[in-house]
Amino acid sequence: MALDTLYRPQRFSEVVGQEATTLSLCQFIKSGTGFHQSYVFSGGHGGGKTTIGRILARALLCENPEDGEPCDKCPSCRAILAGGSSECFFEVDAATNSGKDDVKKITESLQYSTFSGKRRIYLFDEAHQLSKNALDALLKPMEDSAPGSQEKMLVCIFCTTEPEKMRRTIFSRCAPAYSLRPVTPEAIAERLAYICGQEGIEHEQEALVLVAEVCESHIRDSIKAVEGVSKMGTVSRENVTEYLKLSANGLYLDILANLGHDLPRVSQLVDELVVLVSPTTCYEKLVEASMLVYRASLGVIKVPAYWDAAQVKKVGDLHKQYLIAFASKLASRVGRPTMPMLLCDLAHLHHGRQGSLAVLGNTIGTQTAKAPPPRLPTQTQTPSGPPTSPVEGNSTSPDETSPAMMGKVESTKPERSPYVTSGGTFVDPRARKKRATETADKPKNELSTELFSSLLRIRVGELSDGDGRGSP
Repeated sequence: MALDTLYRPQRFSEVVGQEATTLSLCQFIKSGTGFHQSYVFSGGHGGGKTTIGRILARALLCENPEDGEPCDKCPSCRAILAGGSSECFFEVDAATNSGKDDVKKITESLQYSTFSGKRRIYLFDEAHQLSKNALDALLKPMEDSAPGSQEKMLVCIFCTTEPEKMRRTIFSRCAPAYSLRPVTPEAIAERLAYICGQEGIEHEQEALVLVAEVCESHIRDSIKAVEGVSKMGTVSRENVTEYLKLSANGLYLDILANLGHDLPRVSQLVDELVVLVSPTTCYEKLVEASMLVYRASLGVIKVPAYWDAAQVKKVGDLHKQYLIAFASKLASRVGRPTMPMLLCDLAHLHHGRQGSLAVLGNTIGTQTAKAPPPRLPTQTQTPSGPPTSPVEGNSTSPDETSPAMMGKVESTKPERSPYVTSGGTFVDPRARKKRATETADKPKNELSTELFSSLLRIRVGELSDGDGRGSP
């Protein structure tokens, strides 16, 4: 059995890093109000949403709950632990059972009582994939109470990674939504150390923290990673680096460092990446590296342990705000990129950084290395819009081009000026409605009444014969 399945928490007290959520749920059980509403659990994948939902269902149906926890001894608890469901608890995969007809079977079953007389509980995994009609079909039974009781006819547990896709009316019939936040790498490392101790796996605590950071504090992914590294022997920093291909991080930073300076070296580094990761991963990691370096240069984040802090600082000092242009270009990749596509995009960024090639339109434009970029006026007035607000910090020297203006040249064709609202919100000119003054010069295609009548008489005459009847 996989370690993430074997060591899945079975009680609220075993859940890592969600103390506020589990304490609130225990209070519902102890107060006997657990069936008075439904529940929503949201958060990233591998964070424990479904696990907490299953524990909650067992606790609600348990015959002898112990301080808000399921006893795991009664028939209901044993049935759910053994088979994942019981006569009162059903787990539904909303990804494959998302239609109204699927939900209709659930609502129809509410007409019949269970043998134990307890309420039914339905857990919807990936609940955001339920259709609009399916969610509508759940609203009334979730709101109605059983005769002579405050318990709802239907109690649902929704687990979702995208709560914004669900209807607001669903949330109004649930307890306040529980958002599971990422757990700290140190807390996850403690759980990983416990698992390693139980399985007899030699490990280094520093390596476990590194695994948690690389897996972005996803507990399930961290456990899977430790299981994979353990097949190589000791869970050490060296084995973690090799198994998770962290050595490629240095190559990503080298690529960024050489953009605008040494294109042959960039091409050579891409060739080295081919044997480690896919083109899609290259794009994603380069975007991640660009934004990591940019944010680190601003001092808003601490460089993770699996990145070279000295190299990150070097790239940040070299490119500064140009990193935003790099990330923007690389984030707009095609659906199925190839290495030649990646080389092409990096070559564009290289020449754009030098100021000699058009890249990304307004982000990096056409500009020769000798000609300075145009200066923005402090205030402009055009017939197509109100005066723009003064723009500060856009002046550049002839020898330096900013990423926002890099390569922008004057054009003989007049352009519509951007529009800035009184609140400071920028509106793209393409999204603005044309004013009457802008459309006044356009030719109109309307016909006068006299001309239309004349053309109609001519056409009727062409279609009629001598007797006044229409031609066959």
